[in-house]
Amino acid sequence: MFNFLANRSFLEKISYKSWIILIVILTIPTFYQLIRPGFFFMQDDLQAMRVHQMFRCLQDFQIPCRWVPDMGYQYGYPQFLYYPPSVYYLGALIHLFAVQIIDSVKILFIFGYILSTLFMFIFLKAFFDGESKEKRFVSTTLPAFLGAMLYTYIPYKALEVYVRGALNEFWSLVFFPLIFWAIYQLISKQKLKYVIFLALSTAALMLTHNLMTLIFAPLSILWCLSLLVLKKTWKVIPKIFLGGLLGIGLAAFFTLPVIFEGKYAHLETLVGGYFDYRQHFVSINRLLISNQFGYGSSGFGQDNNLTLSTGQIQWMVALFGFILAPFFLKKHKNIAILVIINSLVELVVLFLIHQKSSFIWERIPIMVYLQFPWRFLTDSIFLLSFLGAGTIFFISQINIKGAKIFATLILIGIFLLHAQFFKPKEWFGISDKDKFSGPFWEKELTISIFDYLPAYAELPPNKIAPDTPEVLEGKVRFITYRKGSNYQIGEVEAREDSVIRLPLFDFPGMRVTVDGKVVGHKNDDCRGEEYCLGLITFDLPQGSHLIKAQLMDTQIRSIGNIITLTSFLLLLVLVGKNYGYKKVHL
Repeated sequence: MFNFLANRSFLEKISYKSWIILIVILTIPTFYQLIRPGFFFMQDDLQAMRVHQMFRCLQDFQIPCRWVPDMGYQYGYPQFLYYPPSVYYLGALIHLFAVQIIDSVKILFIFGYILSTLFMFIFLKAFFDGESKEKRFVSTTLPAFLGAMLYTYIPYKALEVYVRGALNEFWSLVFFPLIFWAIYQLISKQKLKYVIFLALSTAALMLTHNLMTLIFAPLSILWCLSLLVLKKTWKVIPKIFLGGLLGIGLAAFFTLPVIFEGKYAHLETLVGGYFDYRQHFVSINRLLISNQFGYGSSGFGQDNNLTLSTGQIQWMVALFGFILAPFFLKKHKNIAILVIINSLVELVVLFLIHQKSSFIWERIPIMVYLQFPWRFLTDSIFLLSFLGAGTIFFISQINIKGAKIFATLILIGIFLLHAQFFKPKEWFGISDKDKFSGPFWEKELTISIFDYLPAYAELPPNKIAPDTPEVLEGKVRFITYRKGSNYQIGEVEAREDSVIRLPLFDFPGMRVTVDGKVVGHKNDDCRGEEYCLGLITFDLPQGSHLIKAQLMDTQIRSIGNIITLTSFLLLLVLVGKNYGYKKVHL
């Protein structure tokens, strides 16, 4: 099946576009089981619901989407004020073209596999093209190709999709190689267009996964510093800062509220109980030796039937590259040094996953929010793929034929060992109608209900929100009442001065109007409740009124919006200055 690697004349005639097509074809086994009607069980079974809720936001032109109507047992929820929204915007746009929501989720997973593989190939091809003195197939394309395959056929990427269903974390792997590529190209070529790519890729990662940004930032900074020292291109530093700052600015509408408004939600559940990091360190055997694949959980009291492997072939190939690197310090200095540096970084990453590193976790408070030390496997699999590509490069400098044979054996090995993992445990022949009705819908309304629960609520609600407000005092008739994505509005007739309680959590930025005029409200009138839910309550005078409650931007949200808009306009200026009407080339 893989004998084509041995045919030199054929391979060297393949164009760049053809390599892209070949890579996509070889990625198909990772996702082909998703190309059928129905849906599959995953641990984080919120992906379809999040797309559904994002689509509700787009229908109401709530952009950026921060508040969703149905989660939190239909009392509303600040889902996308805290949870990164980027992938769900894409999913909602796919659904806009009459694609089922569950199919949109499957398409997102498929795109994640394809794009992460392609971007890894693009990064590695650019790196070896730039650093290799010999622009031969074996020196540049073969290492890039194999590195991309190592990045694809690894147990953790099967785990992310078919077990955890961690869509955002999985998609962060799309942007890791893109950020490294943008930094490398910017430092090597110092062109303005790579400032644009660095800004976009940085913003994309920040809007895709908070924790993956935290995990990957040290790697990208070290990569940048290493290249600056090796290439001595100090004058490019302002452009690097510009790209990074623009990226941060583009994501400011989301990141600023996350940082400054975390106190307004119950975030304590994200670091306690099952999510306490101390339960989730990984043994050396599970990291490096075991190839058992399971659909369970990790942690004390769990079945630990969860595959948390770096990939046996991946780490062994990387180790071989580390051994070979010193012998190429003279002929291929930059590649050899970067392989050595990233090998040492890989050791640090693996150490952070092991229990022996607990003293580090205890001393860096922000690390508790990572929840699972094995999240660092995202860094690990990226580094191992880079190191594996370096190994093939070194071997090609010793013996071309040997490099091809070695690459062929590796490709066969990772396929035989890991391709079997890329399949769901169970498949259900359901449609959107099934997913968003009955028991499935009930589950979607309540799953992970404590995460990001507004702080004014003592506990999550234990039953679905009523369709209309409660009348605590007086007599009120509700003529019409409608719940939008971030608002509730209704025509009411109060026969006497009354007090009503909306089926809506109070939250900073909530504004209540009666006949267009802002009125005061409170959230601590909890009469008749088993425990206080922190719902919006206000006085309603006698008469016919139009009432409305809507989430508005707080000062910090407005500042974030302004920074994002300003960054976007600056980016457009850079695009116009650099490209004009020219075609963009990678």
